[in-house]
Amino acid sequence: MMRAQAVTAADGEGRVTGGGLLKRLLPPLLIVLAGVFAYWNSFDGVFLQDDLKSIRDNPHIRVLLPLSESMSLPLWSTGTTVDGRPLLSLSFALNHRLFGPEPWGFHLVNLLIHLSAGLLLFGILRRTLDLPRFRERYERRGAWLAMAAALIWVVHPLQTESVTYIVQRAESLMGMLFLLTMYCAIRGFRRPRGVTWHLGAIMACACGMGVKQTMFSAPLLVLLYDGLFVSDSLRTALSKRRWLYVALCSTWIIVFSIIGLSWQESTIDFVEISPVRYALTQPLVILYYLRLALWPSPLVLSYGWQLEDEWVRIVFPALAILAMLAVMFRALWRRRWYGFVAAWFFLILAPTSSISPLRQAIFEHRMYLSLAAVVTLLVVGGEYAIRRACAAPRTRALLGGWLVVVAMAVLGYLTYDRNRDYHSEIGIWQDNVAHRPGSHPAQNTLGSHLQNQGRFAEAIKHHQTALRLYPQSAKTHYNMGRALLALGRTREAIHHYQEALRIKPNMAQAHLNLGNALLSLGRTPEAVELYQQAVRLRPGYALAHNNLIVALRLLGRAEEAVAHGLQAVRMNPDYAEAHSNLGDALRVSGRLQEAVGHYRRALQLRPDYAPAHAGWGNALQTLGRGEEAMAHYHKALRINPNHAGAHNSLGAIYREGGRLSDAIRHFEYALRLNPNDPVARENLRETREMMGP
Repeated sequence: MMRAQAVTAADGEGRVTGGGLLKRLLPPLLIVLAGVFAYWNSFDGVFLQDDLKSIRDNPHIRVLLPLSESMSLPLWSTGTTVDGRPLLSLSFALNHRLFGPEPWGFHLVNLLIHLSAGLLLFGILRRTLDLPRFRERYERRGAWLAMAAALIWVVHPLQTESVTYIVQRAESLMGMLFLLTMYCAIRGFRRPRGVTWHLGAIMACACGMGVKQTMFSAPLLVLLYDGLFVSDSLRTALSKRRWLYVALCSTWIIVFSIIGLSWQESTIDFVEISPVRYALTQPLVILYYLRLALWPSPLVLSYGWQLEDEWVRIVFPALAILAMLAVMFRALWRRRWYGFVAAWFFLILAPTSSISPLRQAIFEHRMYLSLAAVVTLLVVGGEYAIRRACAAPRTRALLGGWLVVVAMAVLGYLTYDRNRDYHSEIGIWQDNVAHRPGSHPAQNTLGSHLQNQGRFAEAIKHHQTALRLYPQSAKTHYNMGRALLALGRTREAIHHYQEALRIKPNMAQAHLNLGNALLSLGRTPEAVELYQQAVRLRPGYALAHNNLIVALRLLGRAEEAVAHGLQAVRMNPDYAEAHSNLGDALRVSGRLQEAVGHYRRALQLRPDYAPAHAGWGNALQTLGRGEEAMAHYHKALRINPNHAGAHNSLGAIYREGGRLSDAIRHFEYALRLNPNDPVARENLRETREMMGP
């Protein structure tokens, strides 16, 4: 009687025919609930690091059409995360349209993608364990083993970088499409006419190639699955479903096309990094990945892992990896299931952990899909050990269930705890530096975020550490220059900007900031040349066009300044400072009404922008509307009492009105703020003469 009430069999498609609706829905429901509880606090996460350029400050994802914009095609060959990943960028554009620009909406979609991937993994494992070669052995345990593996995979803390670090949707979205490709292919294998499912697999595979190029191994794993578990051999699989594999492999054209269109950026690492040294570094990296899979602590965004050159750290890890590969090939030859699982692990890691060099030797998100292989081996191996150790079925079930619950509780808590680090830009990098003080990118990035909070002295210490670790980092020299310039140590800042440009001559930001430093020293012509070089390197660089407005106006080249101002506001219509500076250039050129229009626009965008009020006042004063001009000067000084220009201009109006004492007071204040201002000095001298002895 009890046996009749249990799950008795499966039909030809792998669907459970016995049991109730609850038993069929319980595993997916538990997977979703576990994922939601583990990642509930991820919604408080902020934009971090690569999120800024690819999402927050990416104007291209703010529109859906044309697709060239929403796919961020103008950012190709720029090194941003969306560079060469058009469907990843499109997903961010859709996200922005649906939920707006705030981080929580992106976190929500990331979690939905991860949960979908978890459900697909469950479906793949359940249907695999229901195949004829496994059905008898796992008759009543297959669904529960699949659920256990999917649960652990979903809540594992090693996944946080792919889920909570928003821009790494590149990995999780690709992973979901990879799993969808496998799932659709498996469903098609179980049907006499599986054309519809196989078309779905081809479409999912093609989309995955447009998200991230590590999707490359998907066709190979589908073929390997077919040859090991469904057909008699790889040759039989190819013979029976040749059209499927031709279509799947044809999606590689997408990858090759993307590489060809962004050839310079795609191949730059081959020039700067030795492929051999990178390959010799990866065995130890892979072993470290496996360690994190077993105990995921500590987790960091940047390891700063240097390419290995000590034979002890190369030879012994390499021997270990070669032994694993030997076991994998032997298992594949003998058609053992664990050979496929090992192939899953190594083939998915191959694009990032083989001979193709990348700027960073290790990133946790690269384990997103490969972790499924480790978890599956542990779950199936654990079930085998329990079955050998315990004779009673009830005892085996209780022991296995408790082990899964404990693993979920521990891993889920660690995931929840790790998500807290993503709530603060400074917090996550402080944690990174605490665990990996030898990571020069982490030291440099922490310093950069400290600068953003005005903590320049602390920032300099971290930049100095980063430069000790890696003196040839152009980015660190650049950030050091920024911090020194903010502290008024201009000549030291100039040295670091020059070093940044020596290492990386095409670094537009360094040209811009070196120009700023020289402008502050009065070396305006040199500053103009640097700003112009920044514009040549990045024609859409609105900030460089804006700075050219100021520098060219100081040189008396007002019409050129106007041209750059128009460029700046065309590229960024919401750039309040550019509108104000353009207004200044137009005013000097005599185009007063146009100037007023740009001052008005600047204040619409930023009502507390004192220079726009002061500039508007200057334009009104030139037009003879002194009372209106005075009102704007007063507004400028309420916002910024130390605006020297507003004090000087207000003093001039008071002098014209005969209020000489008030005029002298404002001229004196302007000179205290800017002792080298010849106009304020002359105004003060003339006004004192007017008052007499």
